[in-house]
Amino acid sequence: MNKKYLWIILGCSSSMAAHAETIAPICAPIPTGNQATAVTQSPATDAVYLEADDGVISRQGTSELSGNVVIQRNQQSLNADKATYDRNTSQVQATGNVKLSGGQNDFLSDSVSYNLQKQEGEIRNAEYQMRGSHTNGRSELIKQKGPDQLELQKATYTTCPAPDPSWHIASGNITLNNATQQGTAKNVTLRIGDVPIFYFPWLSFSLNNERKSGFLSPRAGVSDSSGYELSIPYYFNLAPNYDALVTTEYLSDRGFKLNNQFRFMSKNSKGVIEYDFLPSDNDFDDKWRDYFNIDYELNLAKNRKITLQAEGVSDDDYFDDLGGSLSSSSTSALERELKYTREGTNWDFSISALDYQVLDDSSYQPYAKLPEIKFNYNSPHKYNKIDFSVDSEATYFESSDGPTGLRMDIGFNASKRFGNEAWYVKPSASYRVTQYSLEDNDADSNPSRALPTFTLDSGLVFDRTLANGMTQTLEPRFYYTYTPYDDQSDIPVFDSSLTDFATSSRLFQSNRFTGKDRIGDANQLTLGLTSRLQSKTTGRELVKASIGQVFYFDDRKVTLEDGDSAETDNNSEFALELDARMTDKISVSTTSFWDPADNQWSSNEFRMNYLDKEQRIFNVGYQRLQDELEELDLSFSYPVSQKWSFIGRADHDLYNNRSLELLAGIEYKDCCWGSRVVARRYLTSDNSSYDNALFFEVELKGLGSIGSSASSMLQEKIYGYE
Repeated sequence: MNKKYLWIILGCSSSMAAHAETIAPICAPIPTGNQATAVTQSPATDAVYLEADDGVISRQGTSELSGNVVIQRNQQSLNADKATYDRNTSQVQATGNVKLSGGQNDFLSDSVSYNLQKQEGEIRNAEYQMRGSHTNGRSELIKQKGPDQLELQKATYTTCPAPDPSWHIASGNITLNNATQQGTAKNVTLRIGDVPIFYFPWLSFSLNNERKSGFLSPRAGVSDSSGYELSIPYYFNLAPNYDALVTTEYLSDRGFKLNNQFRFMSKNSKGVIEYDFLPSDNDFDDKWRDYFNIDYELNLAKNRKITLQAEGVSDDDYFDDLGGSLSSSSTSALERELKYTREGTNWDFSISALDYQVLDDSSYQPYAKLPEIKFNYNSPHKYNKIDFSVDSEATYFESSDGPTGLRMDIGFNASKRFGNEAWYVKPSASYRVTQYSLEDNDADSNPSRALPTFTLDSGLVFDRTLANGMTQTLEPRFYYTYTPYDDQSDIPVFDSSLTDFATSSRLFQSNRFTGKDRIGDANQLTLGLTSRLQSKTTGRELVKASIGQVFYFDDRKVTLEDGDSAETDNNSEFALELDARMTDKISVSTTSFWDPADNQWSSNEFRMNYLDKEQRIFNVGYQRLQDELEELDLSFSYPVSQKWSFIGRADHDLYNNRSLELLAGIEYKDCCWGSRVVARRYLTSDNSSYDNALFFEVELKGLGSIGSSASSMLQEKIYGYE
């Protein structure tokens, strides 16, 4: 047999073979006794080898062989109790315990009539096995019609170990054409055990795993917001460079919904267009509801491109009703941006238009940028030479609520680094000029600001080898910043905010504000210390611990909003970070801030992940921000046997004593199929009501999955789950 036909076993999978097994439980060993014995492992090209206990060999006519017959030509081998070989025609007739091996396939048969030279013949009452996998099946008759065409009559296919598979596919006729890389199957039945589940009168499929039009696996589920859900996707392979996926979805409480995705790619462009619509929502006054998403990129020439990213919905409640998750239902605004970018060797230029569809009026209303023009330049870096950079922008901010107008900003920065691998000193100086032209501003219509900033960054690196062979480093760092005070209360806040010390690295910033509307006055010194433990053999970082604090020599007078109190503390909180790979199974990370003024922890974040070879998973996450939030997140996947696992996740708001999300399920997995049922409850965006949903999935390994997208949801919600 030609090894091209290893795709026999994919004959009935159509385009449903979308999910692959990633974690295999303990399975029965893959059969190896079906392989035919060869005469030699290094056959001469096109030479025919004959071997038997008894027989008559004819150099010109027909050889008759009996007892442990072995016939080999190239990589094709045949074993049988009895066989004849016609030297003139290369025809083989074999009976009794026939084994035929070619390429990656092995066959057992009662009788074989096969032409070694033409690679044509018939295999009767055959069992086939794909080497290196559990894929196997049966066929009453396999006809090979030349090296490129194969026909299986009354055939089965499964990935379950023989002889009693949990599921299999049966087909009256399967035709495979390797020349066209296409196959067809007639009268196809999917059976679980001996019970027929689905029937397909005809299927067409690809032999080389390339895209092909056809139905994908159906999805089903149930939720409070939409009732029973059933979706049937159809894939359109329109051309090599573009395709489409159309999914018809039935929601029992709402009606029919059509989800459409179109993907395209050319030499100079690529993109994805999604458009979903519900013509008449029974649970929303029978109104039309839709959603669109466009992600497009056009390369005009080398280093020049246009991008478009835009999302939109028909109404503010779309994600609450049809989003299906806490994160989507909490979406407060959708972004639309059209952007042109050009990049040079040391510079880049862009012009863009940015707008939003606001879904939550109670949250912050972002400003539209219509347009925004940016130009940045960085001098070629030369060691121990001055590095010079320029960043500039001109932006027109527009909003229905608050002042609008033009902001022009340009910043110059120069720095020079001294040192080597053991120490460094890097002084830098910057100067930023900002000019506004405003409308509807309560203060000056043309405020301006020009401020310099000086920084001095320096550090040392010490290392030593410990008794256990690991390398430990000690890395003190000193960072001084000076920016003079300038009253900015007459400048509106378009895109600035006050930064939080989310990590210790945020201590080493020259401006405590983001954006360009505020430049904080500063006369401060940051002291930090980092220590690492590294494997000397692999260089892998096992532990990293950092601590840092900012010391202020002057009060910070610049505030985000007019009327906010100035900051007068002499020092910041202590920032502490720890990342540790405790063992091959356990990793821990934590970030904490200690307020010496109040003598208490102001915020904490902790995460621990456990994952072992048995796929036991346990994750703990905790975060607390004083007087604002406290949240505990637990997730796990625990195998109670080689095939059964319990799965769960709980996200609880300790500050308000309420559940944010609960997830619980059970999963079964073996070599040939898997099933999972998951119940989920999550808080919707109104912060008072909950949505309940039930997901289930049946996965037939090597064929696909039927049910809801439970596996993809578990991968998103449980760290380490595959």
